[in-house]
Amino acid sequence: MPLLAPSGKHFSLHKLMAMSTMMSPPPNSRLEGPLVRPHGGDATSEDSSHHLYLSHAFQDHLERVYKKLCDGSPSLTQGTLLSWLENTQGQKISTLQKETYTFQEFLQVVYLNQGFEITKPVSQEKDLSRSLSNYFISSSHNTYLTGNQLSSKSSTDAYKNVLLRGCRCIEIDVYNGDHADSITNTPSAASSPKPEHKRHLSGTTLPSLVAETAEKLEAKYKHTKEALKKEGLGINIFSVSDVSSESIAVTESSEPPPSTKSTRNGEPIVLHGWTLTTPVGFRDVCKAVREAAFLNTNLPIIVSLEVHANLEQQEIMVNIMKEEWKGFLIDAAHPTCDPENRLPRLEELLNKILVKVKKATLITPEVASGNLAPHNAHRASTSSTVTSYSPRASTGSLVPGHSPKASTSSLAHFSRHLSISSSTLSPVNSRHEGDSHSGSEDERTSKKKTKICENLSNLGIYTHSEHFTAFGAKNCSKPSHIFSISENQILDLHEKKREEMFAHNRDFFMRAYPAGFRFNSSNLDPSLFWRKGVQMVALNWQNVDEGVMLNEAMFDGEQGWILKPPGYRSDPSGTEAVRYKTLHLRLTVYAGQHIPMAQNQTESNFWPYIRCELHVEKPDESKSTELIEGNGRARGGEYKQKTPSKKGDHPDFGAEGVVMDFPTVTGVVEELSFVRFKIEDAKYAIDTLAAWACIRLDRLQQGYRFLKLRDTKGAATEGMFLVKVEKTIS
Repeated sequence: MPLLAPSGKHFSLHKLMAMSTMMSPPPNSRLEGPLVRPHGGDATSEDSSHHLYLSHAFQDHLERVYKKLCDGSPSLTQGTLLSWLENTQGQKISTLQKETYTFQEFLQVVYLNQGFEITKPVSQEKDLSRSLSNYFISSSHNTYLTGNQLSSKSSTDAYKNVLLRGCRCIEIDVYNGDHADSITNTPSAASSPKPEHKRHLSGTTLPSLVAETAEKLEAKYKHTKEALKKEGLGINIFSVSDVSSESIAVTESSEPPPSTKSTRNGEPIVLHGWTLTTPVGFRDVCKAVREAAFLNTNLPIIVSLEVHANLEQQEIMVNIMKEEWKGFLIDAAHPTCDPENRLPRLEELLNKILVKVKKATLITPEVASGNLAPHNAHRASTSSTVTSYSPRASTGSLVPGHSPKASTSSLAHFSRHLSISSSTLSPVNSRHEGDSHSGSEDERTSKKKTKICENLSNLGIYTHSEHFTAFGAKNCSKPSHIFSISENQILDLHEKKREEMFAHNRDFFMRAYPAGFRFNSSNLDPSLFWRKGVQMVALNWQNVDEGVMLNEAMFDGEQGWILKPPGYRSDPSGTEAVRYKTLHLRLTVYAGQHIPMAQNQTESNFWPYIRCELHVEKPDESKSTELIEGNGRARGGEYKQKTPSKKGDHPDFGAEGVVMDFPTVTGVVEELSFVRFKIEDAKYAIDTLAAWACIRLDRLQQGYRFLKLRDTKGAATEGMFLVKVEKTIS
């Protein structure tokens, strides 16, 4: 049976994976009972122990190891066992209690001493003495979203989820709440459209409308899907939980939808602007953050605010944060740490919440009146303008001059052309995927900046957003500045200003975020950006893809903050250098048990195999972007291996196992390299992911190990493989 969390307790993914799996006995189990490891308290108590049953195949393979060590003797001697633990398993144990060991006792000794864990435990003494910018920080992008970037729901649970999983940098996009027009200078109700007319969009009416229209997506989705099939367009149809491909008419509603009723009148809301995502109250988000922020760790949180609210709403934001985060919020400089001179050390900010926000900027009349910024206006180039919004009365379409009839270009038109009034705005996602001149978040809003009130601006004490122009600019010398830059521009800067960017990131903050074209919440490869010294690589945590897998491996057990390796952090002496090494890695896979299968799938039609990939710095990556694609991923192929497929959820690869060999890999930084395992089902033409595991290279332990698996949603499972790891670093 799967692990169960005690009532009222929360377990992060890395904690679940660190535990030994509690299983029902696999078929043909021969041991007298499970392997048992005490877990505090009375070791005889079921609740205080970890129980692990081994399948017949696992036992057979391990018994071969045992018999080879016995070398013809009926039992294993203490000296031979100690030698094997040190030389094969890489574990030094000073003494053992017995002189000889049976097979069952051999397994129990190894298990009790964490001998089968493939991931090295984190150090009990974490170095908290360094400046904040000397750490990598587990970060989230558009944290409030539960699905895609266009039509998913905003939820406070999303904040709790990522915080409990170790995220320490979250993002909140804030807009004027319902009834905000009553406290601003927006047009009066008398000038609003009459109820019987189609409603034109405005900054204060949009939140309710997007929530209302989002509820219509499910009903319209099936009809649209059938229509597209009949027209033979031959495009991939996403479910509503992914990306809607239909333009939806917005009509008047006399009652706010249920999703907005929980927000307090006059208080700001959180949503992805100018999309069909549903909103959630800013106060509710702050409460959720407070409740989950420090349950698993006392290390600080950085809250990245993207402010689209007017000045009055910003004052409300400040009051809410001070109320909900009382005792946690950094609202004044530390007595011994002047932000003009240095950043705090991590140990100085335990149990604290830092706010990342822009300083006061210029304002346009439209923004002052409270109009909302368009979706991803902060994520587009500033070199173009778009047409103003003018819906056709005959269609009610959100796209200028576009019929609501299903079309493959609906999303593209929606994302590029939706705007308000007659303001000149930057087009949303107007650049091509390969265009790396996307600009920083501040640069992307330079044509229409939201003025930040003084009280809100004052909260950006040690973490304030700055507009990036050049690494030699004056604002680059402020210790507290943070450049938020898109994935494509960072790759562009790496190509053109490689040394300057790397030097900047040794001492100061940089944050990378996904390109705007990632409508389905896909992720960039974060390791590519960590190797450039970027501290915060914001990911869409709701989508467990390659990026999230690598992030989980990077921060597994680290509480969201990891000290950068030598050469990547500030070094007043100038003596530290990046330590590149050569890796020789051989993985032998022997057997698996309880491999996760899809719901309703049977063993007879399940053919799993392992695809293994090394995520390391590619040749010349540190010198050139020649081998880097424009979508924030390194080109693969050099370091990939796979096993043959085997039938069933308890596959056995034979006495010799299957070898995946990576003989000589140069230029490796262990702390920023990863081994990723994908267990895929080869039953059908397109192989599907069944489970996965990912381990940071410096924590990959040698010897006979249990590779524990997570399912496609990222949850711990009963599944695991018996593998032998032979790793040499020189």
